[in-house]
Amino acid sequence: MTSERDLETLLATLEVSVKDGRWAYETHAKGTWTGAKQVPNPAMIFQEQEGTTVIVPADKSTRKDNRWVWLELSVYSDLHAVGFLAAIAAALAAVDVPCNAVAGFHHDHIFVPESKADVAIQALSALSGAS
Repeated sequence: MTSERDLETLLATLEVSVKDGRWAYETHAKGTWTGAKQVPNPAMIFQEQEGTTVIVPADKSTRKDNRWVWLELSVYSDLHAVGFLAAIAAALAAVDVPCNAVAGFHHDHIFVPESKADVAIQALSALSGAS
């Protein structure tokens, strides 16, 4: 399978799938992240100047405003595709849904607030006419 760069094709073939669970963002001071021993199944680890950002499974103690639904954009988007995430963000902004994007090699992933997941899925499905 080859990756896609054409924006119209990306949007027309877009499918949204919901990954299991709920997710939370954490930050760890620089040099304090110890990896899998600390959190066994992180979705993402990203080193920033200020410290390490980690997306981890949420639990019962996770604050309501830090509970995210992980949406996988199931189209094989090329890392050089132009405008794809902008179109995704604009569609979500139009329905007042914040999003946090993570680009994987094969797919893009969007984390949206748990309370707005259904609205987000509808807005993204409308981009491809799948609603």
